[in-house]
Amino acid sequence: MRLKNMSIAKKLGFGFGTVVLIALLLGLTGMMGISRLSDDIEYIGKNRISDLRALAGLNYQRMIVRAETLDALLAENRSTRDEDVRKILERRRKAWERVDEHWGNLLAVPQHMEKGRQLLEILKVQYQAWRAVHGDMDKLLEEITRSAAEDRKGVLFREYRNLVTRMISISDVMGATFDDLTRNNNEQTDLLVETDLRRAEVLEMVSLLAMVMSVFVALVLTAAISRSIVIPIAAAVSFLSRLREGDLRENVPQEFRSRKDEIGTLALAVQDLTEDLRGQIASMKEMTVALASAAYQISASVSEVTAGAEETAVAVVETTATMEEVRTTAEVTNRKSKDVAESAQQGLQVVQKGKTATDALFDGMKHVGERMTSIAETIIRLSEQSQEVGEITETVEDLAEQSNLLAVNAAVEAAKAGEQGRGFSVVAQEIKSLAEQSKQSAKEVQRILRDIQKATSAAVMAIEQGSKAVDQGAKDAIPSRESIQAITKKFVESAQSAAQIAAANNELLAGIDQVAQAMESIKAAGEQNVAGMKDLETASGGLKEMGQKLSRLVERYTV
Repeated sequence: MRLKNMSIAKKLGFGFGTVVLIALLLGLTGMMGISRLSDDIEYIGKNRISDLRALAGLNYQRMIVRAETLDALLAENRSTRDEDVRKILERRRKAWERVDEHWGNLLAVPQHMEKGRQLLEILKVQYQAWRAVHGDMDKLLEEITRSAAEDRKGVLFREYRNLVTRMISISDVMGATFDDLTRNNNEQTDLLVETDLRRAEVLEMVSLLAMVMSVFVALVLTAAISRSIVIPIAAAVSFLSRLREGDLRENVPQEFRSRKDEIGTLALAVQDLTEDLRGQIASMKEMTVALASAAYQISASVSEVTAGAEETAVAVVETTATMEEVRTTAEVTNRKSKDVAESAQQGLQVVQKGKTATDALFDGMKHVGERMTSIAETIIRLSEQSQEVGEITETVEDLAEQSNLLAVNAAVEAAKAGEQGRGFSVVAQEIKSLAEQSKQSAKEVQRILRDIQKATSAAVMAIEQGSKAVDQGAKDAIPSRESIQAITKKFVESAQSAAQIAAANNELLAGIDQVAQAMESIKAAGEQNVAGMKDLETASGGLKEMGQKLSRLVERYTV
């Protein structure tokens, strides 16, 4: 339980620290053994080997001195006796230097064992006696070299021979002591080496046992730490795999959430993430349902608005065709009114000529009657055409009323569409404004037509009066002047009325042209609105499809 509550860093630190501690203990144990072996080897190198080397050197120099001593005895009977003795003395002095050097080295090496110290004390006594004998022998040899008498030299050689005998016995004893001391040093060295070998074996066993234990402890710690880390991570991976597949029904096990290490922190974070995902998926499901419903409503509204826009476009096309017919009729009326104006001018000229040509009145009276009849027929036809124009203007007014109603309906649908229908609302407002202008223009045309009808009625009455005046003039020539003046006045009024009709027809044509241009603008705007509605319908279809995809995406999660 304590290992579970430890952080991963502490677990790894504990494991590595334990391994390092074991390795450190193992290293310290090995270092201690190696240090002990190194001390023993150093002791053997500095003491035992030096001791043996000094003993061997001293023994070797003892044998050299002994050989030089015996060589001096042999030189007694030589012819070069004195020279040989001097050479022997010279070699002995050099040998003594080396002897003293080896003896000093031997004394410098401490003897740690009691037997070695005892043998060294015996050797010291023997060495002193041995050196004392050799000192006497050196003195005899020097005296031999200095003595000139043969008898004296003979005596000196005999004394020297006696000292040689004594020296040999002392040298042999000292050689035995050398052997004993050498043997003791070898035994001590062998014992020390054997002890070190046993210690090395023990150290090897201890190191092997410590290594096995350290490996076992390291494996146990590694397994425990790995188990406390790998198992929760494997469980977390399995849990996250279920989350990736959309399964949000399960919670993170309580045994992982109750841990105090990084695994516990991770488990709590994953648990919080799972709960957040559950809430978000639930909200997304609700939003998906609302989005699908709104998409269906928008799609239906856009379809209705598109149908209404198409109907409006058809009505605009029909209105444009009707306005083209009205324009054609107005052009015909304009031409007729111009003909009437020209006829009135011609009649006025005739009447004026009648004032100056009263004498020819009776001759042209019949011609005037015919002209008046023709004018009357023309004016009647003009009146009939004016009535037809009035009917057309009523049709235009009805179309304006229908366009106004369509514009109101389009504005209502655009308001329902919200932000997407703002552009169509502007177009609907423009259609409504053009419909109002068309209505006003139609009313103005009706007013002008009423004036035309009044003028034509007055012209008909004038013509009728002119006809009566002509008839009366045929009967009565005297009042012809007054009748001609009345006719002139009536013709002036007819000319003015015809001019007014022509001006009204021009204005009507201009208004019709404006209405036609407005209808073209309405048609183009309607086409743009239809295209916009189709785009909006496509967008609403895309929104609907997006809602379906989102719904399918949300359905893969199980909460």
